[in-house]
Amino acid sequence: MKFIRRAQLNTLAAFLMALILSACETTGVGTGGSTQVASNPAATIKSLIERSQNAPSPEAEQLLIQAAQLLLDQGKAEEAKRLLGAVNATALDSDTLASLVLTLTDIHLALNEPLQAEELITTDRMGLLTASNDLNSDRLNEISLKRAQVWEINGNYLAAARERIFVGPMLETDAANTNQQMIWNDLIALPNDSLQALAQTVAVPEFQGWLELAWIYKGYQDQLDQQLQQLDQWQLRYPGHTAATQLPEALRLVRELSENQPQNIALLLPTQGRFRPAAEAILHGFMSAHYASLQDRENTESNISIRVYDTSDLKQFTATYQQAVADGADIIIGPLQKENLRSLLNSTDPLPVATIALNQELGPFEVPVNLYQFGLSPEDDALEVARRALQKQYHNAAVMFQNNPWWERAYLAFAEQWQQEKGRVTGIASYDDQSNMANGIKDMLLVQHSELRAKQLRNILGKNIEFQPRRRQDIDFIYLIATPDQARQIRPLLDFYYAEAIPVLAGSQIFSGKANPKTDRDLNGIEFCDIPWLLEKPDAIQQALKQAWPTADHRYSRLNAMGVDAYRLQSRLQLLTQIPDAGLFGATGNLNIGIDNRVQRELSWAVIKNGRPELLPRITETELEDRPQQTEGPDARPPKNAQATDRQETDRQPG
Repeated sequence: MKFIRRAQLNTLAAFLMALILSACETTGVGTGGSTQVASNPAATIKSLIERSQNAPSPEAEQLLIQAAQLLLDQGKAEEAKRLLGAVNATALDSDTLASLVLTLTDIHLALNEPLQAEELITTDRMGLLTASNDLNSDRLNEISLKRAQVWEINGNYLAAARERIFVGPMLETDAANTNQQMIWNDLIALPNDSLQALAQTVAVPEFQGWLELAWIYKGYQDQLDQQLQQLDQWQLRYPGHTAATQLPEALRLVRELSENQPQNIALLLPTQGRFRPAAEAILHGFMSAHYASLQDRENTESNISIRVYDTSDLKQFTATYQQAVADGADIIIGPLQKENLRSLLNSTDPLPVATIALNQELGPFEVPVNLYQFGLSPEDDALEVARRALQKQYHNAAVMFQNNPWWERAYLAFAEQWQQEKGRVTGIASYDDQSNMANGIKDMLLVQHSELRAKQLRNILGKNIEFQPRRRQDIDFIYLIATPDQARQIRPLLDFYYAEAIPVLAGSQIFSGKANPKTDRDLNGIEFCDIPWLLEKPDAIQQALKQAWPTADHRYSRLNAMGVDAYRLQSRLQLLTQIPDAGLFGATGNLNIGIDNRVQRELSWAVIKNGRPELLPRITETELEDRPQQTEGPDARPPKNAQATDRQETDRQPG
């Protein structure tokens, strides 16, 4: 095994010892190969490593790669990574090198190191691109699919889609169908503006057809009639397209949606009392979306009836709900008050019609059939922050929040999700009011420990010494749960206690909904998530709403957006329940419906610069010109089962 570094033999020996001890704890060792792997993987891994020590190259390296893959299957990614450190990649044959790179890529993904995985699978750092000239078609396909997977994890959906479109014709039927669905998922993750621009500029018919199809789905989601017309025209333009014979499932349902739109809509909202302003904001958004949908129809006459029922009196809610059903409601939007939602959750029978509650309850309820919960909860922000931090490859979090039930919910949701992702919460600072913010931050950063050590050193030396306090070093980022006023006080305190270099992530609570550059300069550099309605370019519905209610209080903007999405949800409910990942690209986020019938939201991200929020791109940008296209050039390869030269089977470069 001349290609295994001699200096690494001690590592292998240590592995053997650890695996022997592990095997002693495992019972039921099988006698056959596959049975043995299933019942005692430690013994199998041990055997592979032992055999590698006396095997010639490349068999020795292949045995170690197999052992690493088994370790990875057992959730031991760190051990797999150390084991493959014994392999010298520089002299391997092309196929063994490709297997090594693919396994290392999976290891980096398991360790939440997707950027390192991307570097391995898309560059020639380990010689993969050079080796591709000698690989067979199946191995090249495997590399392409892994490359696309890594790009998807890193948010480069355009590059991933392009790679999948390229490899698609070379795949067998089942793999091709799965790949086709992934192409669709990648493209609908692109922003509308990008889709529209790309569809007009890309000259490759296969790619252009996919882009146009995704634009039809996203760009016309509020106009079902026009969406159907555009879909019919697309099928005439692209009769031989891959997607023409099997449209994405979401588009196949569009015609059925158009035929089964609710005609009688009941809105259950409090028109009196303290919830009236919130209800009015939701109603304004709902009706703005409704009128916008009418304006885009060729025949503006509509048979849709929208009726508002007052739910201010909690004691009369059940009767009000039953009245809406008796009046022939096809769908009910509401209630808004949580007390009324609980009365529906306590029902032991299915609800008579589909009901989209405008709130969420996290208690131990068994959700009745036909009830959906849609709200702007602090848990949505917390889960979004956890996803963002994971994407940035952070590991250690500190959390700061005020002591109140609302913010504590956000903290608990974040902590649960973060720990599920193998992250650690290394510091917590909670405060009651402004008076103890500084002490909370100081305790969270353990600055007092540094001060104590300095005091002890002065006592030992018996003299004053120059001293610069230090904070703890095991914090990768701070999750700040605070209002704008609180954050303006907290950020300078973080800087004062030597935490100016720690990234700060926040939820929507930190933004009032209206840019305030004079007072928000102290928040510069903070990244936060919020609804697209407040961060992205205003669409036609938002512009129409502002014209209709120009003096509306901006504090209710999020509820305006909620009303818009409530309208969109009722028209697409069948689609979202039948195809959970179909997606509704709404004003309050990218929406889908979970298995518990809760509407889940993916939010937009911005960073505060010069006191103003600046939208961060949802996806990683990529160039279109850096990939030789499938239809021409030496990179082209024929579809599966077609004749091909060796040269056509190889020369592949990543996008």
